[in-house]
Amino acid sequence: MSFAEKLAQVAPTGGRVRIFSHYAAVAWLLPMSRAAIALALQAMLRALPEGKACATAGVDLHLVDDAVMSAANRRFMDCTGPTNVLSFPGGGDLPGILLFSPDTLARECLLYGQEPGLHTLRLLAHGMGHLAGLDHGPDMDRQCRACLAAAQKIVAAHDAGFSGA
Repeated sequence: MSFAEKLAQVAPTGGRVRIFSHYAAVAWLLPMSRAAIALALQAMLRALPEGKACATAGVDLHLVDDAVMSAANRRFMDCTGPTNVLSFPGGGDLPGILLFSPDTLARECLLYGQEPGLHTLRLLAHGMGHLAGLDHGPDMDRQCRACLAAAQKIVAAHDAGFSGA
């Protein structure tokens, strides 16, 4: 089955997923293919409650380095330094936006012994929870688990090299 067929199977009527890379090193820092990440995000969109704007409008994932993430974290969150993922909910026809730092992902995997593919999906699920309008707490935890489970299922079927299922 082709990538397009798998994507159509996961989200025949869901929002679109676009991935933008803003630096060259992302090619060797990502623990899974961009196609697998797109499938995972489509599955996560379908796992969101009906009526959430990002579930229909989609999500734009921007892969950024720590310098860009630090600047965004300072400007929008009034925090110093890089973080792993930042979420900016969309609305109407505007997709939600996720900023994701593969630099921070790699560092966290080394520091905390995280499996990179699974940690990627956890961070994206966390970002999707915020795109759905949730703050940290039990509802967010439930939504993140639902997004993660949906993503793991489709990524494992797509990417035989993925060990996080």
